[in-house]
Amino acid sequence: MADTLASNFTVGEIVEGRYELRRDLGEGATGRVFEAIHCFTGRHVALKLIAPEAPRAMRSELYARLGREARALATVRHPGIVDVLDGGFLENGTPFLVMELLEGRTLEGLIAARGRVSVDDAVALGLQLCAALGAAHAAGIVHRDVKPSNLLIVRDHSGAEIVKLVDFGIARVDAPKEDKLTGIGAVIGTPDYMAPEQLLGLDDPDARSDVYSLGVTLFECLTGLMPYQGTYGQVLLQVCSTEPAPAIVSADTGVPQALADVVRQAMAKPRADRFGSMKELHHALEAAVPVAGTRRRTQFFGPPPSTTPEKPATTGQRRKLVRASYVTPVRLVIGDVTIDGRTEDISTGGALIICRQLCPSESRGTLRFALPMDGKVVSIDAHVRWVRAARADDPSGPRALGIEFIDAPADTIASIDQYVSFMTVPEAPK
Repeated sequence: MADTLASNFTVGEIVEGRYELRRDLGEGATGRVFEAIHCFTGRHVALKLIAPEAPRAMRSELYARLGREARALATVRHPGIVDVLDGGFLENGTPFLVMELLEGRTLEGLIAARGRVSVDDAVALGLQLCAALGAAHAAGIVHRDVKPSNLLIVRDHSGAEIVKLVDFGIARVDAPKEDKLTGIGAVIGTPDYMAPEQLLGLDDPDARSDVYSLGVTLFECLTGLMPYQGTYGQVLLQVCSTEPAPAIVSADTGVPQALADVVRQAMAKPRADRFGSMKELHHALEAAVPVAGTRRRTQFFGPPPSTTPEKPATTGQRRKLVRASYVTPVRLVIGDVTIDGRTEDISTGGALIICRQLCPSESRGTLRFALPMDGKVVSIDAHVRWVRAARADDPSGPRALGIEFIDAPADTIASIDQYVSFMTVPEAPK
């Protein structure tokens, strides 16, 4: 990880004459995403584009995918789907897409840190996704890549948590003269979450394919495990011939049988046996775990910061620092081992990191990442306090690392503190 955001893109560079690049946010199905600032309005946005160094043989399909994502996001407007703000082509012909900047935590990161989520949170999340995906389906759009890393939990202006669906790069869009990006036999998506018809490369995915992927996502939320795992071939064989091995209902999960039945039906192998629409799945989730007299919300972040003032640390206890959601790529170097991942949140004392590489706890190294306020890349001595595998039975799955900063420079701490304060202090009533 260099001081540049990516090859040919640097911090401070002005894109299209009006977007100043600030930091690298990561890579999606169609291109790289950066935080940028609109030079005139000062608004922070997410800017997605195809890196110039992308293989020439892939550029035409990547360009087409980015265009398809732009059209998909412009077609459907829903609170649970990321907003598109702008788009076009750079002088060199590279397409770009500008979206709202979402500061939150991915569901993947939450599962990695917690192991699994509560029944109420899983159902609340499922209901919100049913509404968002239902709106997409009504507009003729099938996402085809519903998974925890494409789901962000953010706060709206009232402080309530909402789930945002992102990355429509491989969505199927029903539109006149819409060219197909893949033909029969071509497989796109993430195998662990793909419906049988997607794994088999059939050319007719529909809303029920997203129903299946949402079912797998709920399965992982409730159990902390994947129903099928392994190589592409192994997953294909399991999906087509066996039932999920892990039990949804157990003494550990506390999942009611009615909810387990809903998840199993969403994951039915024949499409005809699944829920026919997101509306049907929505009704089934509500009936499985009814809540009377209150609107169901997720509580992943806990109560808003303003209602939970921090208590002073008592003797012998480590002080609990206020944390704020912050997603950016990081590199942790421990001796001759390099671990690449991303942050999920940050405080003046440390960060939560998600990665897929082995990392011993109680180890020390150097952490390199871009600061949230100005995008400056810094290197900080760091202590890995704890390591937690999201899936105990999957050695290649995501891991959560609790990182403590060691003697971080004062200006670095001040920058982080400014960001955390900005993200956690509620706006004054207007």
